[in-house]
Amino acid sequence: MKRQHLAWLAAACAWAAFMPVGAKYLAYLGCGAAACVSLWRARQLATLWQQPDWHAAAAFWGLTVLSVAWSSGRTGDIGAQLWLYGMLLVTPVIALGCPVDLARLALRHFGLASAAVGLATVLGHHGMLPESLLWHSTVQAEGNQRIATSLVLALGVAMNLACALQARATQPQAPWQTLGWWVAALLALAGLALQDRRTGMVALPVLLAVLGLARLRTAKARLALVLGVVLLSLAAWQLSPTVRGRIDEGLNEIRRYQPSDSTETSWGMRLRLAEHTLDMVRERPLLGHGVGAWVGQWRQRVQKGLLISIHLTPHNEYLLVASQLGLVGIAALLWLLGGQLVRAWRAGPAAYPALVVWTAIALTGFFNVVIRDAKFALPMLIVAGFAGAACRPGHPPAARG
Repeated sequence: MKRQHLAWLAAACAWAAFMPVGAKYLAYLGCGAAACVSLWRARQLATLWQQPDWHAAAAFWGLTVLSVAWSSGRTGDIGAQLWLYGMLLVTPVIALGCPVDLARLALRHFGLASAAVGLATVLGHHGMLPESLLWHSTVQAEGNQRIATSLVLALGVAMNLACALQARATQPQAPWQTLGWWVAALLALAGLALQDRRTGMVALPVLLAVLGLARLRTAKARLALVLGVVLLSLAAWQLSPTVRGRIDEGLNEIRRYQPSDSTETSWGMRLRLAEHTLDMVRERPLLGHGVGAWVGQWRQRVQKGLLISIHLTPHNEYLLVASQLGLVGIAALLWLLGGQLVRAWRAGPAAYPALVVWTAIALTGFFNVVIRDAKFALPMLIVAGFAGAACRPGHPPAARG
């Protein structure tokens, strides 16, 4: 594949993070296939087996495959989860096989895409955006897709700020580039504030804090940064009616919660889901009930017909893994996520994008099945693959025409 075609593919994959799930699959798997071809032509495919991120992803997925032997889940549920957890294996391939310059180009395009979606959200909020399939999965999305868009917009804000920091460090003679990335970050932030979903609102302050902590070197500066992020978050909470309304709603639901399957509030159901899932973990703490078993175990515990009975996941990746793969599965997942975070932290400014995307995945796993649900997983893993490639040392594999 010619290098120009690879550049177009990288840019398209970045924009696909905001497209429907089918387009995300096509982009992610297509990029993984192109990376495989690039590694094969450069005779570097064997080096994949030496990568620590590949080892961790393979160990986690291998455990899910092994757990089929004791799973009580239905065949369809087992197959779906094996497929989705298998997507983790593609990210290390992209990180190793995508040329560094194309990966950085893709990350810039992702930042621009988040700004475009933010602008479209503002226009839609003011009734200036017509109905169209182009923004059906972003501005006009509902349910989990809207929550996923909120998370990806939060990542876009952090990514644009990372691009601004890199532009300031590498091109101080062109301050307009830094300013452009700040504008892009503000547009993505405006869209996030109007998305009316808590996931991105909660994730963004953490992403900003992590990005700042990685950049600053003194304890005093880091403390000032954390305090600044906290104060800005509190200001957003009080000054933005949308943010204040959603956060206050969640806090009130938690305060009013009573342990009962008849609860009908969003966070009340999440708490009840957690209680029942922890019961599953206590029953089989070491290896769990097996991949795909959560749904069957859940339906044994709740009365059919109640609103809470419609749930297909516990809305928490760690609880899902603990119930299905036990403490061994949690250890494998933490090896995967923790390893990515540690390597990104140590790699310096070039790894800021990797640091924020893996922080987003690890954090959001506490209140969404961010790997189990393709709406969350695919855009995050697309960005994670490019972010891993962008901070790779050495020269990328040569792309031949």
